[in-house]
Amino acid sequence: MRKSSPHSLQKTIVIVAIMIPIALLHFFTGSHYRGPYPLFVNGYLLDILVPFGFYFLLCLNEYFILKSWLFKGLTIFMAAVSVEIAQYLGIPLLGRTFDPMDINMYAIGVLLAIVCDTLLFPRLFSFWRTGPQSDYDGKDRGRVGFTWRKN
Repeated sequence: MRKSSPHSLQKTIVIVAIMIPIALLHFFTGSHYRGPYPLFVNGYLLDILVPFGFYFLLCLNEYFILKSWLFKGLTIFMAAVSVEIAQYLGIPLLGRTFDPMDINMYAIGVLLAIVCDTLLFPRLFSFWRTGPQSDYDGKDRGRVGFTWRKN
């Protein structure tokens, strides 16, 4: 069994802190939500938040191929679009109603996750590593995205 690094534990805590509110929102709103902005919450909010959350679940791994933000983003987006296509074909997979606007919401959710993963979190958390490199030193040198440690 592989030991977890302190960075990996810290990253896991951040990801769990992202996933718990998404899960609670999904559980408590459901399709019968009648609070503020019911059309947006019932129709689109979870279509944004669920791909956002699943993107970060892929961040928990330590496999090289899944460290690429592009690979994670495309994987989550294609899975979500596949569900929507199944609904279009009449297959009740995670819902029954095809809505082409859902695909836009999936894209927004994935793009927000990518921005958080590559731009925001590395600036907020010194332990957040982005990209497939292992030489990221976590120091912000004013560059967008990630930086490489110089040898």
